[in-house]
Amino acid sequence: MSFINNPSLTVTVPIAVGESDFENLNTEEFSSESDMEESKEKLNATSSSEGSTVDIGAPAEGEQPEVEPEESLEPEACFTEDCVRKFKCCQISIEEGKGKLWWNLRKTCYKIVEHNWFETFIVFMILLSSGALAFEDIYIEQRKTIKTMLEYADKVFTYIFILEMLLKWVAYGFQMYFTNAWCWLDFLIVDVSLVSLTANALGYSELGAIKSLRTLRALRPLRALSRFEGMRVVVNALLGAIPSIMNVLLVCLIFWLIFSIMGVNLFAGKFYHCINYTTGEMFDVSVVNNYSECKALIESNQTARWKNVKVNFDNVGLGYLSLLQVATFKGWMDIMYAAVDSRNVELQPKYEDNLYMYLYFVIFIIFGSFFTLNLFIGVIIDNFNQQKKKISQDIFMTEEQKKYYNAMKKLGSKKPQKPIPRPLLGCFRELLAGRVEPFRRRAVHM
Repeated sequence: MSFINNPSLTVTVPIAVGESDFENLNTEEFSSESDMEESKEKLNATSSSEGSTVDIGAPAEGEQPEVEPEESLEPEACFTEDCVRKFKCCQISIEEGKGKLWWNLRKTCYKIVEHNWFETFIVFMILLSSGALAFEDIYIEQRKTIKTMLEYADKVFTYIFILEMLLKWVAYGFQMYFTNAWCWLDFLIVDVSLVSLTANALGYSELGAIKSLRTLRALRPLRALSRFEGMRVVVNALLGAIPSIMNVLLVCLIFWLIFSIMGVNLFAGKFYHCINYTTGEMFDVSVVNNYSECKALIESNQTARWKNVKVNFDNVGLGYLSLLQVATFKGWMDIMYAAVDSRNVELQPKYEDNLYMYLYFVIFIIFGSFFTLNLFIGVIIDNFNQQKKKISQDIFMTEEQKKYYNAMKKLGSKKPQKPIPRPLLGCFRELLAGRVEPFRRRAVHM
């Protein structure tokens, strides 16, 4: 065909409003059977857009075209409806007078708070304040210059965070601010800094309660969590996994209870041994065989002591503590060796006298450590997947990336519902195309 060789030719193919792939991008479900039937009914009508998958029909009389709602750049109501109904002073008209000035002030604060530079500045201040806290150590009293600089820096950071909180109060309103968990976190951390600053100004900084409160300033780095979407998702996933983690913890406690009871029956009172108090070495079985012989050494004023291992299985509570140490692989070898060397109550332990006790610890490590650890990991991963489904697609995608991904996914699943009709006399044109084209080219070259 001649128009194929024309590079400047453009063909506009309209897309029907009902078939647009850029509407409802955040939905994971695609067109249902009812949508297919509706589109087929549209195809029966006369079409003027032969290249379109669905015909564009003129809107009916009185029918308004659908307009996508734009994101509002104005703040929401400052107080709840119940608060406005109960307190008449909160009923202010924003059309005139002081109400209009207040509304303009709120819109200005809203634009400031929502600006990217403002958010970047606050994150930078949070990082600086966290770094300043890291300079406080035991030698801070000897470094007067650094101490003075840190005190002034703490005041500046506190004033900046208070100003940020006030701007958000005006911009978002109390209703939106105090219904957000991340804003509550910011509010509590700012209050701690404010109380600490006030106590220093009044000379009460040495009080025990104030010192304890000042330690809560270490929570400042948590404010950075609310500024990054990926970190918020991680925290939300961990918090959302708490109920499931509690169920796994209950299963873990039941497993450990079984092993703790077994440990009490196997090792209760058998970890005692006679040692040389000065050297810390345990007497050999040939020297001290039981508690009576050790007591005789003690009465003869020799440096001997009948001592128990700190972590033992004398009761179920201590058994839980011992199993926790074994499950975390911190100092668990001493517990295992004490169990393997144990013989009986009031008998001096003997090297590997009870070799079968190795099986007890091997079985517990498999079921009480590896198994339960994988359960915890599985619960957290499952909660991450649930969070992913809730916010649609990848949890670390930006809003623009989500829209693009959903649009491409919907386009890939669509098929033309109406074939493009062949042009009139198409067979005749194809028959003569091969014969007429050479003559046309010759005429052009002439």
